[in-house]
Amino acid sequence: QEALKPLYKKMAPPLVTLLSSEPEIQYVALRNINLIVQKRAKILEHEIKVFFCKYNDPIYVKMEKLEIMIKLTQERNIEQVLMELKEYATEVDVDFVRRSVRAIGRCAIKLEKT
Repeated sequence: QEALKPLYKKMAPPLVTLLSSEPEIQYVALRNINLIVQKRAKILEHEIKVFFCKYNDPIYVKMEKLEIMIKLTQERNIEQVLMELKEYATEVDVDFVRRSVRAIGRCAIKLEKT
């Protein structure tokens, strides 16, 4: 486990860099990041801001970012995440608004367990 820590530190920057690519590459990167975060959330625990949605992100990218944000939410970043989710509640896309509101509930349940 200790031997893996330096490896984790080296993984975050390339993954984050992929998120500045075009939407199709972002989506593929986000799907893979989602899988990584399921097992090893610590790898990207300090990078939650890069998963905040931009107004011009396609809906499929926004949905993936939302899932990853929920998985990376902790006590120390919950305020940031909730402020961001509150912004999403005013979006035009109804499905995205629903998922954002649901995400607020999921974050609350997640933090209640810890």
